[in-house]
Amino acid sequence: MKKIIAIVMALVMMMAVAVPAFAGELNGTVNNGDTTVIVDGTSGIGDGTYSVTIPAAVNLTWGNDGADEYSITSQLVSGKRVKVTLAKTKDLTSAANNVIEFTATDATSGLSQKEVVKDEVHAFNITIADGAWDLAPYDVYEGLISFSSEVVDA
Repeated sequence: MKKIIAIVMALVMMMAVAVPAFAGELNGTVNNGDTTVIVDGTSGIGDGTYSVTIPAAVNLTWGNDGADEYSITSQLVSGKRVKVTLAKTKDLTSAANNVIEFTATDATSGLSQKEVVKDEVHAFNITIADGAWDLAPYDVYEGLISFSSEVVDA
C-alpha cells in the first residue's frame, strides 16, 4: 500500500512541475516579452445570435393604407447580416367572407446594417388595392402577414 501511495505522490509532483512547451522565458538578460491573447468567439455559436421583434397586430383605419415597424437585435460573426422577409399570406377577410386585397412591402432592405445591432428599426407598408375600399361593405376584416428571417452573407 505504501508503494502505491508513493507512486501516486510521485505522479502528482511530476504533474505539478509541468511547464507549457511554448511559454516565454523572462530572466536576468531578457526582462520583457509579449503574450498573444486569443478569443475564439466563433467556437460553438455558428453564425451568432439574433432576434426579430414584430408587431402583434397592425390596425388600419377604414379607407387608409397603413405602416408599422419591426426591429432587429443581433450579434453575428463578421461578414454576416440578418435578412427579414415579409409576405402577405391572407387578404383582409370578413366573417361574411368579403375580401379586401392588400400588399405588404418592406420600406427598407430588410437587411441589418451591421453584424451587431440593437433594436434596429425597419418599416413596412400595407397598401390596399386601388378602389378596394369603395367596393367593400363595412365590416371587421382580418388578414395575415408572415415574417421570416435568416442569416446571410453581407
